[in-house]
Amino acid sequence: MNILVVFFHFPPISGGGVVVAVDIVNSFAKMGHNVTVLTPNLVWNGPEYKPEMDSKIKIVRVDVPSSSNLKIAARRCKNPLINKGKELASKNKFDFVFSIFHPFHFAPNAAVSISEILKIPVIIKIDDAVYEKSTGLKSIQRKIERIISSRMLTKAAKILVVNDETKKIVKDFYNIPIEKISIIPNGIDVDLFHVRSIKNSKIVFFSGVMYYHRGVDILLKSVSDVVKKIPEVKFLLIGGGPELDNLQKIVKDYNIDKNVEFRNWVERKKIINFLSEASIGIGPLRSTTVTKDALPIKVLEYMAASLPIIAQKNTLPHSVLIDGENGFFVSNEEELVTKIVYLLENEQKSKEMGLKSREIVSNFDWKLIASKIIDEYKNLKI
Repeated sequence: MNILVVFFHFPPISGGGVVVAVDIVNSFAKMGHNVTVLTPNLVWNGPEYKPEMDSKIKIVRVDVPSSSNLKIAARRCKNPLINKGKELASKNKFDFVFSIFHPFHFAPNAAVSISEILKIPVIIKIDDAVYEKSTGLKSIQRKIERIISSRMLTKAAKILVVNDETKKIVKDFYNIPIEKISIIPNGIDVDLFHVRSIKNSKIVFFSGVMYYHRGVDILLKSVSDVVKKIPEVKFLLIGGGPELDNLQKIVKDYNIDKNVEFRNWVERKKIINFLSEASIGIGPLRSTTVTKDALPIKVLEYMAASLPIIAQKNTLPHSVLIDGENGFFVSNEEELVTKIVYLLENEQKSKEMGLKSREIVSNFDWKLIASKIIDEYKNLKI
């Protein structure tokens, strides 16, 4: 099968969404399919992601206007991607087009247009369906984007979402017929991660972009109370983002720098090594429209590394974090402190919960997830 994939974010750009994109196309290729990735040729000055790509994957980078400004390029990439897609189709017969949606990236719009021109189906995956609420001029912009996205998504042959909450948002917010929407979660390459073997580790671990909705500030405000019980505890935070300065200020104001370590972006292989030494993985600690029933890749990574998980109630799906079995949901800072201390003081229980995490995450292996995506194509009545 020949698959044309249209992504806006792709290596060397880094981030959880890029990891998902790479893992999907690598999984398609490992299944024996030929994959052509069509992506803008962007100027990226941030931390670089350099994954290994399967030999069956062809990457075509397209020059687009405003390539050094990602926000503008996201809106101006459509026509160049369409033109290149038509050119590629003149030399290759594609079976279907695949893309990942974002509320203001026009790459999926290009994917839909290409599919219409080639008269083949397009499948669009949605992880982040909407923004947080906005006001003023920004709210007007969001309304326009909503109209454009609704028109585009309506034309898709199939829309894939990660959970029931996103399914409902896509149906109601974008007016998409429910029969067009299927639930397929994100995945993880479980074999990359090792079962935790470090004993007496006292490392509480978070990785990812530090956005407000992830609640890292709540975690930091719990540090002092945890230290009172376990003086040697270390909170290891990997990543950057808009909240980083504020988080560093909290560390200084609370005088907890001896127990908190910030590391900027690191290679994914190094994250795997850090995870093997950690004791607890921290999921979202603030419930918002972005985090409700979400399934961040970092949480799957924690689980593949056999870590127990702690997250705010009403964030992770209950099928992923089973309260009391592979970690805990918490409602407030006091509960957060109590559960961190409990897991650090009860090594055997922590290990049992971590092994349960590993067992659960085996159902999210990319080999299984990619097969489900292909099945969605095969089941289309064209």
